[in-house]
Amino acid sequence: MSFQVPLRKNLIAIQPYVPGKPIEELERELGIKNATKLASNENPLGPARKVIETLQKNLSQISRYPDGAAHNLIQALSKHLSVNTNQIMLGHGSNELLILLAEMVLNPGDEVLFADKSFVVYPLAAQLFEGKSKVIPLKDLTHDMAAFANAVTPKTKLVFICNPNNPTGTFVPLLAIEAFLKICPPQVLVVLDEAYCEYVDEKTYFGSLKLIEDYSNLVVLRTFSKVYGLAGLRVGYGVGHPDLVLVFQKTRQPFNVNSLALAAAEAALSDSAHLEKVVQLNRQMRHKMTEGLKSLGLQPVLSQTNFIYFNVPQAQDIYQQLLRKGVIVRPMGPDALRVTTGTIEETEKFLKAFTEIYSPARVKV
Repeated sequence: MSFQVPLRKNLIAIQPYVPGKPIEELERELGIKNATKLASNENPLGPARKVIETLQKNLSQISRYPDGAAHNLIQALSKHLSVNTNQIMLGHGSNELLILLAEMVLNPGDEVLFADKSFVVYPLAAQLFEGKSKVIPLKDLTHDMAAFANAVTPKTKLVFICNPNNPTGTFVPLLAIEAFLKICPPQVLVVLDEAYCEYVDEKTYFGSLKLIEDYSNLVVLRTFSKVYGLAGLRVGYGVGHPDLVLVFQKTRQPFNVNSLALAAAEAALSDSAHLEKVVQLNRQMRHKMTEGLKSLGLQPVLSQTNFIYFNVPQAQDIYQQLLRKGVIVRPMGPDALRVTTGTIEETEKFLKAFTEIYSPARVKV
């Protein structure tokens, strides 16, 4: 019998999120071993040893429900960020926060602003709640905040700004963010998605949390999935106005962050030495990868993240050839790739494989 239950029409057109190809699947498909995954912007060093020890210590407690109020982690974040505890919201990854914030403010037909070539969850959030996506072109592969300002209308209810931007790795200086907030109506929720903030070097980037004091419609989101290496545990957090957080607490599912994730995030936050080790490695490999691509005549985008975005002819074909060499990257349409920085060995493996593939391809195009 065919399925006949009527579903909401706006859900039918949604394209599911396509995750990066798992290493195990690639190795099984191609019959290879020791594949390298540089597709999902994961931390190549993994979490701190303190995190692993904390997880082992807490395994015996998984028969118990988590602390629904996440008291310990929120206290730790409050101290770490110098914000009040009633300004903090936690999610099953920052993805959940993006979806729930959209659910909180969107009615059918409301406009949602976000950049072209940005995080794929933004249009998904708009579609889920029958919002109207309004896509703003990038300028030099960077958010064009003047264009964002011009695009705001009385129908605009939600703005997503990915900073640094995924997939391009570019960033918007703090002054440009504040200039936009000054002209943005206070009834419009502005979500500043800072998933990669710990990797940023540019000093003009920092200070967004202080803006919340003057702009009650600003929410800053961050995650433990990237620099802290907890992608598999799914825990993200946001900072915003207490009134917004109060409604968020009513909207989220009870126990939306599991007990192991809560404990691991608290442990990760306390290990600044491991974080610095991750950041330093990324800085070195980001430079190594950038210079390696430049030596082939390519122009990779100057990145402030743990990945490199670059245009290249026949990107889909190169992606497939890299797979056969055991290197997983992320294709970004027909003419661009995004590659995560890895360990020294992983980065060198990518550059070697890419050079073997691209050098003859360059002659053809």
